[in-house]
This record gives sequence, C-alpha cells and structure tokens, in this order.
Amino acid sequence: MALLTSLVRFSHVLVGFTNRDLVDLVASLLEQPYSSRQATYDLRRLRRKALIRRLPKSHRYQLTPFGRRTAVLFTKAHGRVLGPGLALLDPLVSDDLARQSPLACAWRQLDLTLNDFVDRQLHAA
Repeated sequence: MALLTSLVRFSHVLVGFTNRDLVDLVASLLEQPYSSRQATYDLRRLRRKALIRRLPKSHRYQLTPFGRRTAVLFTKAHGRVLGPGLALLDPLVSDDLARQSPLACAWRQLDLTLNDFVDRQLHAA
C-alpha cells in the first residue's frame, strides 16, 4: 500500500521520479528501512505490469495512465473499505460498537466457531 501511495504522490511530477526518490518516500511512509535494492525490485515489477515506464535515456520513471488509475483505485479502496472494515475487526473494539456492525458480528462469530472447532480437534487427538 505504501508503494502505491508513493506512486500517486509522484503522479504530478512531469520529469518523473528516481529510485532514490522512491526509497525516501516509501521509507518515510513505512517508518522502517527501505533499501535501494528493494526499490529496484519493486520498480522492475511495476514496469513489467505496465504501471510505470522508464523515461528514455535516463534513470527516471513515470506513472502510466493505467498505473495512475490502478494506484488511485487501491488507495481509495484502502481508505474507504479496507481501513474501516479492518478497524471493526479489531478485537479491542468495544462490544457495543461491534454489535452495531454486521461485519464485526459475523467476524466474531466466525472467530468463536473456529476456536471451538480447533479446541474439539485438539481434544479428539
């Protein structure tokens, strides 16, 4: 997700971005080390998937139109669906709030059912 967020941030840069630019931004978003080797690997994979393109006669990259649409889609999906959905699945969410959410109720029921199943299998063995 941090890599896609980084790409969206670079989408306005007409001259493109470098490996070093990506390393600095992703490391700050992840709040942990992100090496130039990791960035090289990620850039290669993004190029193969046609999300970015290398600018001729340079070591700079640009988002493709497809890459921009993909990055925006994933960023919005995370912000609107995954983030709020995963927050409701947090076991530290109060029971009152969890009861108001069908997703949280279903998840807690699944969790209890799986725990019971595992307990029965361990006792049977």
